[in-house]
Amino acid sequence: MVKTILIFIAIMGALSAPAGTFRRPNPGLLQGQVSQTSLNTPERAIKVTIATVGSFLGPPTDHYKVGDQIPVAITLTNTTPDPQYACISSDLYQNLPELTKNGQPVPYMSWQSYERLNAQHNNTCEDTNLPETIMLKPNEPKMADWFVLVDNRTSTGAEAWYDPLMPGKYELTIQRRFGCCDGPMVESNKISFEVVP
Repeated sequence: MVKTILIFIAIMGALSAPAGTFRRPNPGLLQGQVSQTSLNTPERAIKVTIATVGSFLGPPTDHYKVGDQIPVAITLTNTTPDPQYACISSDLYQNLPELTKNGQPVPYMSWQSYERLNAQHNNTCEDTNLPETIMLKPNEPKMADWFVLVDNRTSTGAEAWYDPLMPGKYELTIQRRFGCCDGPMVESNKISFEVVP
């Protein structure tokens, strides 16, 4: 009898919860893991905006000298009325830049191409990656991540995507993954910058 009453109370409580109640991440997940239900629709709900910035994530800029480091800031904006969750993981798994010069694709540096293929083949994301989950409040842009497009003359050890760029005008977009290791990707805005001698 007591069991029946408890089940009845649980069912009534579930039915009386308001529609659209916000679901919190599963507390049983380890830190850095994301419940799959919280990542079901971020490709429609989150806007990805990129901007080239100065060294040490300084102010936005669109002019660099040959050999300068070119960092790219990634801002995520939740366009829904409910909080959304996104994963912050390694650039190797989450960001796929597409850089062009005069409309022609610029190839990734050979080291980065090797690392991408190796990571896909060996599933290293699941084994060695330490992802972090962030909450995005409704309509609040949040600089959530960054990566280095090109490292500078004296390497800082950053995992850059491209070899030093020659003078010219470039365009960049990225595809951003919201899951930690796999899943759909969303394309960012397109930005332009110039490299001068």
